[in-house]
Amino acid sequence: MAQPVTVILGLGREVGDAVARRFSKFGHHVVAADPFDERIATARNAVPDDVLLHHGELHTRLGLRNALTVAVEAFGRVDNLVVIPEIEAPDTLAEFAQEKFDKAVTKATRGSTLALKVFAERIAEQDDLPEAGVERIRQKGSVTFVLSYSAIATMPGRYTETVTQSAVLGVIKAGSVELAEQQIRVNGIVAIRPREERIENWTTRRTPLGRAAIADEIADAARYLSSPEAAFVTGEVLRLDGGRSSLAGILD
Repeated sequence: MAQPVTVILGLGREVGDAVARRFSKFGHHVVAADPFDERIATARNAVPDDVLLHHGELHTRLGLRNALTVAVEAFGRVDNLVVIPEIEAPDTLAEFAQEKFDKAVTKATRGSTLALKVFAERIAEQDDLPEAGVERIRQKGSVTFVLSYSAIATMPGRYTETVTQSAVLGVIKAGSVELAEQQIRVNGIVAIRPREERIENWTTRRTPLGRAAIADEIADAARYLSSPEAAFVTGEVLRLDGGRSSLAGILD
C-alpha cells in the first residue's frame, strides 16, 4: 500500500517535532510547516532527515495552500493534517485590548477553518489510496487538532488562550459534520502539554497521575486518530489529562 502523507501545521514548542518523528517512524511521508524561523531551526535538529520542513504563514488561504503544495510536489498527495494552533501569551481580562484580542480570535478560528477548507479542496482533487482491507471503508482524509487543556478548563491569567483554544473546539464540531460526506474525519486532542511542568506545581497538585503529557504520548494519540483504525471516529476530542477531569479538588 502507498505511504500516507501527513502535513503538520504548526510545530508548537515540542509537540510538532514529536508528531513528525512518530509519523515518520510509522511509514508516513511528513511535511512540517511553521511561521517561526526559530521553530524551524529547532526542528532541523529534532526530526528525521526525511521530514520536509516548510517556513510560511499558516493563517491565510495562500499560506496553507503553499504548505500543502510542498507535500503534493514531493509526494504527489496529502492524506492527513495535524494542526497545532498557536497558544496565546498569558493575559487577564483586565488587560483586554480589543484590537489584539480580535486578531487572536480571528487567527485561531479563521486559520483552523481555512485549514479544513483548503485540505478538503485538495482531497477532492486527488485519487483515493488503495483500501486498507475489504472489510473497511477507507477514509479519504483526516484532520487532528492538538489543543492545550485551556480549551476545556482554564485558570487565572489565561484569558485569551482559553477563548481561542476553546473556539477551535467549535471548528472541530462543525467541521466534522460538514466534511463527513467527503469521508474526511475531524477530531481533536486536548492535552496537559509539557509546558505545564515548567509553569508551577499546578500540574502535580491537580493531576492524579502527577505530571503533564509527554510529547510522544500526544504524538501517539495523533497517529491513532489519523489512522484507518480510527476510521469511524469523527467529531471527537480525546483528553490526555492524567485523570484531572475526574478530580474533585486539589491533591495534597
